[in-house]
Amino acid sequence: MTKSDNGVQTTYFVIADISGYTKFMAETAIEHAKGILESLFGDLVPAIRTPLKISGLQGDAVFAYAFESDVMTKQFILDFAEQLYCVFARSKEKMILNTGCPCDACSTIDALELKIVVHHGECIIQDTGGRQELAGQDVITAFRLLKNSVKQNTGLNAYSLITCDAIRAMDMGSFFDDSEFHSEDIEHIGNVEFVVRDLREAWQRRRNTERTFVEPTDTLLLEEWIIPLPVAPDVAFTICTRPDLRMEWLGANQVELFHDKKGKVEPGTLYHCYHGDDIFPFEIIDWYPGEYVTGKYNLPMGLSFLETNEIIEAGNGSLVKLRYTTPKSPKLMGKLMAGTVGKKVRGIIEPDKESRVNRMTDIAKRLAAETATAQAA
Repeated sequence: MTKSDNGVQTTYFVIADISGYTKFMAETAIEHAKGILESLFGDLVPAIRTPLKISGLQGDAVFAYAFESDVMTKQFILDFAEQLYCVFARSKEKMILNTGCPCDACSTIDALELKIVVHHGECIIQDTGGRQELAGQDVITAFRLLKNSVKQNTGLNAYSLITCDAIRAMDMGSFFDDSEFHSEDIEHIGNVEFVVRDLREAWQRRRNTERTFVEPTDTLLLEEWIIPLPVAPDVAFTICTRPDLRMEWLGANQVELFHDKKGKVEPGTLYHCYHGDDIFPFEIIDWYPGEYVTGKYNLPMGLSFLETNEIIEAGNGSLVKLRYTTPKSPKLMGKLMAGTVGKKVRGIIEPDKESRVNRMTDIAKRLAAETATAQAA
């Protein structure tokens, strides 16, 4: 339940703040500085998608929020923070590469950084001059956390600060190491505990990772499936990746998870999908939350094939596009058996297509109904 009778909402608050903004504006050519910051915000704002909503732009920060009932997976906010920083870092890198201007603004773009504060608590939505704004003690706490001692204590300029209130709401406490926990004493609020994560590290990891994505033009095992779902892309992505939901639409008897990082599903996580006596190991190779996930099925004789679930926003819902590659192997016996194995795999998946599509659609309808009920309560 996220909304009480008095209009109080239980909410995640996310503030993305550009560090060095004031100095950058004060000490560099105003025309170029303005254009640089507008370009950065122009990339950041569209990257904030459902279930998050933008409450407003406040100088050097974007303030967004998501009602607790709209967040389908416990790790969504963690993934989003990393994803948003990668958008910022990519935008900044592109500007640095494409400008030859020697002015103070263009030559110091790299000094700009992004910090992301995540908090969880209660708020009310009030109408102010025709605009809806969030108000409440927890909103104030989130903004007060922008002024902190993280840089002094850790040396980090680019980081996510996630309060323990948010971590408890996500049920992700075991994911963090003791060394990542810090606290800040805030005047009139008291001691606030939080974790700090290095966002540059997340960017370097993604930047150096080769994208793995099955294109419609690749040699496919089956014709592409296109499945319309009555839910937003983030929910469709959840259906494709959350172990219990994936098990449901695949029609598996059981799904076991291996190599997840203390409960966090990410590239390298291995699903064991049980269909009767058969086990289909599926390893996540690449993903971009809300947009696509690619996994690899490992088979005998070194054979493997890829599956990409691409999610595209369509009106008030989404399209899930499923594509499978033909099996391949670096081993001689695997190469010789690739055609036979591909035919066998196709014989398992293809006859079950209608059932899988129906199950996925039913899950989407159920989640949409649950969200609507929670919002109306």
